[in-house]
Amino acid sequence: MKLFVDTGAWIALADKHDQYHQATQKLYRLIQQHNIPLLITDYVFDETVTWIRYKIGHGVACTWGKSILNSRMVEIFTVNEAHIHQAWELFQTYHDQQFSFTDCLSFVVMQMFEIDTVFGYDAHFSTMNFRILFKFYGKNSRCVTYRKNFLVGQGL
Repeated sequence: MKLFVDTGAWIALADKHDQYHQATQKLYRLIQQHNIPLLITDYVFDETVTWIRYKIGHGVACTWGKSILNSRMVEIFTVNEAHIHQAWELFQTYHDQQFSFTDCLSFVVMQMFEIDTVFGYDAHFSTMNFRILFKFYGKNSRCVTYRKNFLVGQGL
């Protein structure tokens, strides 16, 4: 079973000052230990490397990008025109939500790969009936298991 990774999780891993950094880092280590395959889109890659570039620095962005591009665990799925059109339909339909276009592409790709769980903390995924692997609450960044059967199924 693959796990989709949202931009927010990557940012939390890269930014040592992020409120979720330690908790996300701990979960990422568990995912690595259990060799759980990860999926992102080229749009998530772009969004993450750009955010890191402007908020943390070019060197950190290059290090992060290289680690993802060289990772055997992370698959970067390149969207095509059909995916863009499907995402555009979602984007237009859900005018009452604060979905980014990248969010909508992520939803389309997750549905296509039949992935129902995301590593991240963006509530938009639960709005679209995807499960968030971990949710974060409060000032202490306490991790709370959202989907125990996924964790048990992966040996976590």
